[in-house]
Amino acid sequence: MLIKVCQPGAILLKSKNVIIFFTFLVSLISCFLLTYTRYYNQNILVSSFNLFKTGNMIAVIYFTILFVLLILNIFSKSKFKITSLVVLLVISIIGFVFLVVSNLIGDKDYKIFAAIIFLLCYGLLFTSYITITFSRSKMLHIFNNAGLLVVIALAGFTINLSQIYYYKDDAESYINSNKKADAGVILGAAVWGGNRPSPVLRERINKGFEIYQKKIVPKLVLTGGGSPNEMTESEVARNELKKYGVDEKNLIVEVKSNSTIEQIHYVRDKCYRRFNWNKIILISDNFHLFRSSEICKFNNMNVDCIASDTPLSTESVINFCIKESIALLFFWIFGIG
Repeated sequence: MLIKVCQPGAILLKSKNVIIFFTFLVSLISCFLLTYTRYYNQNILVSSFNLFKTGNMIAVIYFTILFVLLILNIFSKSKFKITSLVVLLVISIIGFVFLVVSNLIGDKDYKIFAAIIFLLCYGLLFTSYITITFSRSKMLHIFNNAGLLVVIALAGFTINLSQIYYYKDDAESYINSNKKADAGVILGAAVWGGNRPSPVLRERINKGFEIYQKKIVPKLVLTGGGSPNEMTESEVARNELKKYGVDEKNLIVEVKSNSTIEQIHYVRDKCYRRFNWNKIILISDNFHLFRSSEICKFNNMNVDCIASDTPLSTESVINFCIKESIALLFFWIFGIG
């Protein structure tokens, strides 16, 4: 009678492969769920997936590299610390759970919190498999991996911040040309005293009137809701434009939105698609236009951008750019912001 004896090394190798395989499986499901999340939050069918949208490209590059690292480790004959692989499997599962949670809850703050946990988990998973793949010890060094994650995150954030800070609008292309658009969209900003435009909103109104007066656009879409017991941002803008002599029939007013995404969704559903527009001009502050245009492009809207002339200190611009960079990241990855 022959008794087949399993070597400890073979058992460990098999266990290693099983753990990494399940990590791969959880990550693959997370990849598909993340794509669904991005489109679901924008009220767009996933069937319209386009690889060349920025958020999609980021996700595809990230998960492709992660999957390659996982496959390399499955076929590696090196000795692994099994507990390290189990910890990484648990981290991938935690990230997946919070991604599911972000789809189930409606409150924006909780949704963003769940999204942050997902980012941290999958960021740590990514850096950990980079170090495990190319290190001799094949062990999890959590603090080193967290440090690498911080470096990668800061590099990405710096690039993102630079895009917003140095963003150049399309105003020059409309100077001394016959270029036209179907409408200008004045994005909402704060109202003061219940019925007066803040300096930021007034400059957006002035720029909108300028392109209307030059006949670059025949209509202006005014967006922005408001707080209780005060006029909405769009209503204040309408009143100001009427004072300037703009015919009210050339003004389209939206009064319920509370965010840039909601404003753009209104324009998409109630104007752009309904009237078969080919191009619109977004009017806002220069630091706000890059994210706004990215939202429009993801929603298959052809846009140009013209910045208002709002005077801001360097400190204010940097603060706004930091906020916009964070909001842009969440839009690209999750379709929220």
